[in-house]
Amino acid sequence: MSFDSVVAPLVAALGKMSLGRKFALIALFVLGPALLLTLVLLAYGQIILGGIALLSTLASGYALAALRAQLSAALADLATMAAHLVGGERMVVTTPITDDELGAVAYTLAAVAADSAITDLTRQAIVDHAVDGILVIDDADLLTTFNPAAERIFGYSANEIIGQSVATLIPDPLHRQYKLISIGSEATGCRKDGTLFPMDMTSGRLVMGDRRLYVIILRDITRRKQVEEELQRARDDAEAASRAKSTFLANMSHELRTPLNAIIGYSELLLEDFGVLDHEMIQSDLERISRAGHHLLGLISDILDISKIEAGRMEVHYEHFALAPLIVDVEAAVTQLSRRNSNTLIINYAGEPSELYSDPTKVRQILINLLGNAVKFTEGGTITLRVVREGGPPATLPPGTVVVAPPPVVIFTVADTGIGMTHEQLERLFEPFVQADETTTRRYGGTGLGLAITRRYCQMLGGAVEVRSAPGEGSTFTVRLPIEVPGAGTASD
Repeated sequence: MSFDSVVAPLVAALGKMSLGRKFALIALFVLGPALLLTLVLLAYGQIILGGIALLSTLASGYALAALRAQLSAALADLATMAAHLVGGERMVVTTPITDDELGAVAYTLAAVAADSAITDLTRQAIVDHAVDGILVIDDADLLTTFNPAAERIFGYSANEIIGQSVATLIPDPLHRQYKLISIGSEATGCRKDGTLFPMDMTSGRLVMGDRRLYVIILRDITRRKQVEEELQRARDDAEAASRAKSTFLANMSHELRTPLNAIIGYSELLLEDFGVLDHEMIQSDLERISRAGHHLLGLISDILDISKIEAGRMEVHYEHFALAPLIVDVEAAVTQLSRRNSNTLIINYAGEPSELYSDPTKVRQILINLLGNAVKFTEGGTITLRVVREGGPPATLPPGTVVVAPPPVVIFTVADTGIGMTHEQLERLFEPFVQADETTTRRYGGTGLGLAITRRYCQMLGGAVEVRSAPGEGSTFTVRLPIEVPGAGTASD
């Protein structure tokens, strides 16, 4: 039988007692027999031996009392430290009253508390200064931690939201997905004002006994989504521009070859018929060559003009010029083409404004492009050019009258009764290299650059162009240009 097994019953009994009762029991075991021996010796007249036994008993009792006091004080000190730690204090300072094992335990507790304080401060600093929102949620979906970054993201203060359900912040029906433990999954957040926003969410789980906590780290990705959408739109626009240029080149291969083939073919016919000298036939062939040459010149001019505009090398030359001769010139240039499609060209110009301060070449080209476009898409109809002045002070004012009026502008309106355009066609009408559709290109020809050049010219001259149209109801283009550009000389786009 071992010694441990012999003392086990006493150890078990002592484990159920308080410190005072333990010492009372030990004192009974130790001092009781010594005191009994002292009394026996004194009863048999052994005065000296009895005195020695009494002194020994008193010394043992004194030592036990001192030990009890010392242990009580040390244990009270440990209990006080433990209470401070449980209460949340971390900087616990202790001065152990013993240098034994209990003192070593006290020193160890103080060191652990200091390390824990540093760790807690570090952890709190990370949470408080993190740029991402940090939430801690218990197993009942209630918020227990809400850091300052989360306050900025959601608009709630920590005091407002702690204790509330996480569904307040993540209203998605799958808001409990944070329990799936994920990295970088996307979710929808809800701010205090009710607005929804996209966010990246990373979650993890902490297990402490029977209690489970979930940590969520989230980031508002609204700006990132906007950038992605802008990049997607830019890519789509680039792809659309690339397709438009590819279609343009495919169409131009036909558009450029047709007048060239006509010029070459009729030139060869003239060479063959040179000996016959049929003047009427030669005149007809020369006219065809002239038309083909002018057509080719127009195509090449459009391509060169849009290239110069996009390169920023198209110059604007301002000068004062009379408007009436320019309109007569435009009418003469368009009349022959208008008659070819059995159209009627009507010019409404009452003489105002009489002159402009602008670039006459570009104004002329704007009008020819718009009228030519109207003539091309109208057969047996009417094309109308209307010119009016708008804004500026009245022509006659009483002396001393001060009038604040908008700067004067000239408005050119080109209306036709042609095929018209759909809403989708109108949205891309002024884009370079784009016509209404490929069917239009095959039927009517052209580069698809005329309206793009027109808009760029209007912008360069300080004006704008707009259009109204509907399928089968014709189209109306309106150009607004300033009558005067104070201080303008020679500018570049």
